[in-house]
Amino acid sequence: MKRTWEFVLSIIGVSIAAISLIVAIIAAVYINSIDVTEIVDYSLMTESEFSTSDMDMSIKFFIGLLWAGIISLFFALAGGLIAIFLVKSGKVKAAGILFIITGILTIFHVWPLIFFIVPGIMCLVRKPREPVDVIV
Repeated sequence: MKRTWEFVLSIIGVSIAAISLIVAIIAAVYINSIDVTEIVDYSLMTESEFSTSDMDMSIKFFIGLLWAGIISLFFALAGGLIAIFLVKSGKVKAAGILFIITGILTIFHVWPLIFFIVPGIMCLVRKPREPVDVIV
């Protein structure tokens, strides 16, 4: 049975995950290269309701979320590529389970999640057509 839609949706999901991974890595490198505390200290010289410790905690939380997103995108990319090869080799049930696990791992990113869960469900639900013998 041809699994064209599963293949196409998974390629789109892997492409979106790869683009998001590149953007997230660039953002993480940029944030780590600038001195955020200097910028925060300058902004706190003006009237502000936030203290320095609140700002530092917020920045560290954001950087932690960014790295968690990078790790989840890396697993999404690897899992998606493995599942694509499984679909092409005919191991559809294993690919469907791997797509769903990969989709769950990309909980931080909505589009890869959608493009991995949908083909995962399609792999598990669609049944191959049985040939019908016609007696004449």
